[in-house]
Amino acid sequence: MSVLSIVLPVFLVIGLGSLLARTRFVSAALIAELNRLTYFVGLPAYLFASVADATFDHGRPATIFLVMAGATLLTLVFGYAVAKIRRVPAASIGSFLHAAVRGNLAYIGLPVVSLALAVHAGAGAEAWRRVALVAMAPLVVLTNVLGVLLLLIGHKRPGTAMWRSISWQLATNPLLLGVGAGVLCAGLGLHLPRWLMQSVDIVGQMALPLALLCIGGTLVVMPLKGKRTTAFIASVLKTAAVPTFGWLLARWAGFSIDETRVALLFLACPTAAASFTLAGELGGDEALAASSVVISTLLSVISISAVLALV
Repeated sequence: MSVLSIVLPVFLVIGLGSLLARTRFVSAALIAELNRLTYFVGLPAYLFASVADATFDHGRPATIFLVMAGATLLTLVFGYAVAKIRRVPAASIGSFLHAAVRGNLAYIGLPVVSLALAVHAGAGAEAWRRVALVAMAPLVVLTNVLGVLLLLIGHKRPGTAMWRSISWQLATNPLLLGVGAGVLCAGLGLHLPRWLMQSVDIVGQMALPLALLCIGGTLVVMPLKGKRTTAFIASVLKTAAVPTFGWLLARWAGFSIDETRVALLFLACPTAAASFTLAGELGGDEALAASSVVISTLLSVISISAVLALV
């Protein structure tokens, strides 16, 4: 029942977003605008408000990040071997690996982790949520950089201009800015006026439900476009191989149950919808990327449920 109480709300809201878009109750243009509002305003406000007064008396965010990063890199190596065995075309390998390692951490990971901690962590749920947010932020950096580099495979080598572009994208990433500003306030012991923090918190409260609705609406305009077998393999790597490697590393690192739960829930998330957009911008395999997003989102119901049931 605890698994259902976490998984069902998340995916029912995603389904509602799909229904609203499919019936044209909301337009594709509105979904795009809500997505921008969520990404550039709602989520940064949510992250800042959650972290700004953190004390981090629970968990080890740096170690949790290292385990998640290690699982991501191990899957990257394993996925490359699978791609070679599968004889994935050189022009599609980048999109294949991108789909296999870049998770939808903010739009699906955050709601799932927040609900899971509320159910399992009891009085310490708020403290653990802050740990989870700080552990997630550098993983966003890692997967963003990997995503760009992987999609350049078979096209061109990253030069100085490309590195400058990547650095600028990371420096202006609203999610990283939100977490970074919150960590800075917490580290320096800065306390903003209560009225200001309450205002930021109110804005942030719209982030998670809007994120789920936007994912559902996005899936409607991102149908299965082909290369389904290869996309299915990439999706299995993302939703099964990544959390499996994460579980092994978590055991090796001596993680507590709560630390393991946080790491594995983030790792069990489906392929980020941004992988499709990035594939179009950098000359990747858009059909493979789109199919991977849809298939992995469906498979993530199983992967996230398995993590919740076993950890």
